[in-house]
Amino acid sequence: MIFDTDYWNSLNKREKETVTLNPKQLGYSLGGDPLKNLKTGIFMGTNDMELTFFNSPGKGQQKNTPESWGKTERQEMKELARVNEVNVTTHATPNMGGGGASFSGFTGRDFSDEARQKAVDEMARAAEFAADVGGGGPVVFHMDGFPRPVFSAGFVEGEKKEHFRQFEEEKKKAPLYFVDSRTGKVQAVSREQEVFMPPEKDPKTGDYKLSEDGYPLVRPMNFDEVADEYEKLTEEKKKEVNYSPFNYFYKQLKLGQTEEMEARREEYMENVNRFKNAKKKFEVLLKEYGGAKNAENPDRAKKIFVNMLINSQAGGEADGNEEAKKIRENPEEFLKNKLKHYDNEKTIFETGVLGYTRQIENEREEIKAYQDITSYGVDKEADTIAESAMRTLKIEEKKKLDKPLWVAPENWAVEMYGSHPREYRNIITKSREKMAEKLQKTKGYSKNEANKVAEDHIRGTFDIGHLNMWKKYFKAEGGKDEDKEFAKWVEKNVRGLIKDKIIGHVHLSDNFGYHDEHIELGEGNAPLQEFFKMMKEEGYEGKSIAEPGGQREGQLHRVWTSALELGGSPVYRIDSTSQSWTDIGGSYFGRTQSPTFMVGDYAPSKDWTLWSETPFE
Repeated sequence: MIFDTDYWNSLNKREKETVTLNPKQLGYSLGGDPLKNLKTGIFMGTNDMELTFFNSPGKGQQKNTPESWGKTERQEMKELARVNEVNVTTHATPNMGGGGASFSGFTGRDFSDEARQKAVDEMARAAEFAADVGGGGPVVFHMDGFPRPVFSAGFVEGEKKEHFRQFEEEKKKAPLYFVDSRTGKVQAVSREQEVFMPPEKDPKTGDYKLSEDGYPLVRPMNFDEVADEYEKLTEEKKKEVNYSPFNYFYKQLKLGQTEEMEARREEYMENVNRFKNAKKKFEVLLKEYGGAKNAENPDRAKKIFVNMLINSQAGGEADGNEEAKKIRENPEEFLKNKLKHYDNEKTIFETGVLGYTRQIENEREEIKAYQDITSYGVDKEADTIAESAMRTLKIEEKKKLDKPLWVAPENWAVEMYGSHPREYRNIITKSREKMAEKLQKTKGYSKNEANKVAEDHIRGTFDIGHLNMWKKYFKAEGGKDEDKEFAKWVEKNVRGLIKDKIIGHVHLSDNFGYHDEHIELGEGNAPLQEFFKMMKEEGYEGKSIAEPGGQREGQLHRVWTSALELGGSPVYRIDSTSQSWTDIGGSYFGRTQSPTFMVGDYAPSKDWTLWSETPFE
């Protein structure tokens, strides 16, 4: 049904402003058979119904995937929703990882473009369903992200205070993650690992400070200390490491090996030059010996040459009787053997120089290629989301839909990037930027047109229950009340997301801050009232979908009615006897007034009849 107003009117005793959740913006969600769930939502009386799939990406599972519902069945669902005045939205499978799909591409070990493509394809088939059944609207999916320490969440995006900690020594022991941008390979480095920075120089002499044993005094530093050193760099030096203290740390980590190889290469190169020079000298001697053979008195000339060769500093090899004997017996053969020896030695050391050069270049390329997981992962996830949005736009245009068909990335696991509000904003903003770039490049849009289309086709889904799972890691300062301080943190970080239209769709669920249990709204400790208040004050105009899951069998509807109650929604009538859903939902059997709709066990079934015993048609 359609709720045209929030249902407060002049005959009600309570002021209209007490409604923090407008019923015309409230919907309901169920996973599984979409036709059955659509009927359930219609019978319950919801304004919007979100149909959720739980399939593995890329697979068909007997009516449990978007693709397993054909044109006729989709048209039936569309008509059923239309005649009952219910809007339909779609939730793509939350089990992306179960089928090897991932928007960031992170597979648990590395980043994979194949996993990203699977996510795009899965979103496309959910979008096709959303276009056919819902005529457009959001296609929700979970941002899977990639690992990063809980304590540092939001730091890259400008957070200054450490509000969270996964375990007591996390700041000291949490790993640093780096990615090889060439292969997607992830490498974890201990935060406790030290790198040895170059020694300081004496300001007076300009020489390195030396240890007691006379060697340069290097400085061992952990990541935090290296990060402090990074801040002292010039802009040019920061640019060399992509303006990242993580990349600077990784560079210092690898430089020790590189510098050692460079020193070995220089040593080998000196040997190459030494043997090259020695070879040249013996080439000259061989030529001089040929001249001696051709002299007017060759025997005397050869004798003089041999004695000179034996005693020559240039020979340097004529030490000992054996060597002198060889020279006397056959000086030409001796010279040729020496040339061959020096040539072989030169070749060996040249091969060593080449090998070290290859290793050094590979290390340099690795230093350039490896980057912190955040900059790499955000870029990949934003690109995947932008590509999915381009696909939905193509479907929207092809099917000539009356309203936008858009992707709606949802905040999810606390331990993965994208769940912190600052990270959430960052991914959505960068996704829009990438989509705008694609639109300008492929469709010839102007910059302003592209930005507007991108904003319309990438709007975040924000789940307040998922946000509440941060509570288990929250640390209040100075012994302050953690619930109050957490509510302040939510206010500070979430209000701007609504105001700046980062959020375009909302999921409502409740829990106790540990896991995503989806109990009735108000029964846990999620800051729902504060969230409702922010949405109202910032003029949020999207839909809010109440998500069940933690209720007993037959009681799933209670998450929807609890949303009405918690949001201060009145019952749909004009008398002034009752003023809230609580009054009606809990006590209407003792009253003379009849309700205008029923939910739960009293919802219509095949044998349902009105109080007049007229069969329900």
